[in-house]
Amino acid sequence: MNKRAVAEIAGGRNLVGASLWEAFPDAAESALGRHYRHAMNKGSPETFEIYYPPLSAWYEIHAVPVESGLSVFFRNINDRKLAAETARQAHNLLQTVIDSVEDLIFVKDRDGRFIFINRQITEGSSLIGKRVGDFYPPELVDVYEQADRHVISTGEVSKVEETIPIRGEPRRFQTVKVPWRRDGEIIGVIGVSRDLTERIQAEESLREGRRKLATLINSLPGLVYSADPKLLWPVTFISEGAEALTGYCAADFSNGTLDWADIVHPEDFQEFERAVSQARKDRCLFSAVYRIVTRSGEIRWVLDRGQFIYNEAGEAISLEGFVGDLTEQKQAEARIRWVAHHDALTELPNRALFNEQLDAAIRQTADSGRKMGLLFLDVDHLKHVNDTLGHDAGDALLVEVAQRLQQSVRGTDTVTRNGGDEFAVILPDIDGELGLNTIIEGILSGLEEPFSYGGHILDCRTSIGASIWPSDGSKSSDLLKQADMALHAAKSTGRGKAMLFEPEMRADAQRRASMLNHARRATEERRIEPFYQPKVLLSTGELAGFEALLRWRDPHGVLQLPSAIQAAFDDPRFAVAMGQQMQERIISDMRQWLEAGLEFGHVAVNASAAEFRRGDFAERLLDQLRIAEVPTRYLEVEVTETVFVGRGSEVVEQALQTLSAKGVRIALDDFGTDYASLSHLKKFPVDVIKIDQSFVRDLTSNPDDAAILMAVLALGRSLGLTTVAEGIETAAQAGFLQAHGCNQGQGYLFGRPAPRDLTVDLISLWKPRL
Repeated sequence: MNKRAVAEIAGGRNLVGASLWEAFPDAAESALGRHYRHAMNKGSPETFEIYYPPLSAWYEIHAVPVESGLSVFFRNINDRKLAAETARQAHNLLQTVIDSVEDLIFVKDRDGRFIFINRQITEGSSLIGKRVGDFYPPELVDVYEQADRHVISTGEVSKVEETIPIRGEPRRFQTVKVPWRRDGEIIGVIGVSRDLTERIQAEESLREGRRKLATLINSLPGLVYSADPKLLWPVTFISEGAEALTGYCAADFSNGTLDWADIVHPEDFQEFERAVSQARKDRCLFSAVYRIVTRSGEIRWVLDRGQFIYNEAGEAISLEGFVGDLTEQKQAEARIRWVAHHDALTELPNRALFNEQLDAAIRQTADSGRKMGLLFLDVDHLKHVNDTLGHDAGDALLVEVAQRLQQSVRGTDTVTRNGGDEFAVILPDIDGELGLNTIIEGILSGLEEPFSYGGHILDCRTSIGASIWPSDGSKSSDLLKQADMALHAAKSTGRGKAMLFEPEMRADAQRRASMLNHARRATEERRIEPFYQPKVLLSTGELAGFEALLRWRDPHGVLQLPSAIQAAFDDPRFAVAMGQQMQERIISDMRQWLEAGLEFGHVAVNASAAEFRRGDFAERLLDQLRIAEVPTRYLEVEVTETVFVGRGSEVVEQALQTLSAKGVRIALDDFGTDYASLSHLKKFPVDVIKIDQSFVRDLTSNPDDAAILMAVLALGRSLGLTTVAEGIETAAQAGFLQAHGCNQGQGYLFGRPAPRDLTVDLISLWKPRL
């Protein structure tokens, strides 16, 4: 050790003769002490480096065991250490910078061993000194090494795309490899690999998105377009749906052969242009419905929704939108409108369209200063056709009437079906009553010829009511009421007739309305009550029973006959309500008479067709008898033969069979009139036939009536039926009927209809009247 070194270490102290540990008391447990003891124990030289804090310097120490101890050599290496630390820090900084780069960076020697990599290539394990074959599969190794060999052999830069597994995931990279030169000699390869996976995936996703969008656009039931914003809108892009919609292929538009405006229907072009121009002015979307003319000349409806695209300067640079086919929708809407305004059977305008056209005709006639006629028509006996031959026959009759009506009127007239058997004809521009009658005569003449259906001859005649505007009213509602009144008048005087409204018809309509109002109030206030007319045994004059006849009291308590509310018997609602009240009171009266021990025989009650149509007539009536504890033998149900006619006859038959099976007697009223048929006596459970008073009235003076009476009585005897003659007013009539075997009689000769209180006395005091 030279003096300078000793002076550095001793720090100016005299170390001669001093112990090492005395000179350096902190060294015993330091690296110096460990190396010293190791050299002494091993007996061999030891070379090591230590940092000496007091001097802030590094030393290289060479300790050699000698016979008397240990010879130590110190050399100051502080400059070398500082240079190495500076190089290490520079290397670490470079490594940190390179490791922060997302690209893969590596250096290989000529043998392909990695001598430098950044952390992007691998984490947790070092590749330094290894070759790609040590950790990559053979198929990748060949690719990597082939590029390396090309760079080393040619000195050229290589750019390749390759797959590199990163943390087990194969990813696509673009790798640039350059020769690594030292002193002009190529000693290896430097490479930088950029991960293209996300970019490639994004490009593929974009391509797939574009493909899907193109598929979607070309699959739409319509077309997508982009056009030049100037008028006539030259197409710059149009989807393949153009051909299906327009008949022209997309190229016909995109190559400039056609502008979109070329196929817009001429009548719709101006409105379409206005919509597009307004949208451009307001900078908003437009939606336009218009027609186009296809290549084949077909007219199609389209819905065009579009908008203008603007550049940064605010200038319109494109018009883009979608055109959909509305043809089927428009056709469906037209069908819906047609169905909503037309009768499906006859294809005539219905009541809704009739009201619209009537108002329009009045306005038109008012402008012309002329007159207009209105006809209401009812097909005569349509119900009878439906009931006897079925609704198919009735429908055929309605269609025939509709066709004949259209053939019988002028081209400017409107024929409508307002429902059921009701038709109407609007007659604009007529010469008053004379012109109206001329048209009516043509209609009646056209309907005179019978119509053959299914081997049956059907009558096409109608009843007609007519009114004239403005003679009979200034408003359509007045005209309707007056034509309706005239129709009712025509029907009441006989079928197949036409009547023009006259002021006195209003009074008839008012009387009818008054009847219905009286009936309504009478039923609501339960002012319907039975009067009882006696029936006698003609053989003995004894009381056989009673017929209950309807009477009602007005609000003042005055008794009224059924004729005062005659119109109500044609209304099913009132007919049922009045029948129910009669039955309730009759059963209540019978219960009281039974409790009083009175022998009244039986009570006959009339039942209408409307009551049977409800379907539960028999069950309801039997329930009332059961609840009142009135035996069924005391009740007789009278029906006229009209209830048997029609499709509801099966309901009537079932009800009568039910009543008969429970002991209720069934009487056929007004026998010999209207729809009398001997088959009814066979088909239905009839116990009694009542001979209409029209045959009794003149039997002593009219041989024909007498002959009919004797025939009916003989029929009753042969069938085992009870016969009852109505309207007996004289002893001579009673004597004739008795002599020819009539079982029972009814009429003023035996007693007038009486209220329940007087009936009690009548039963108690009855004496034979013959």
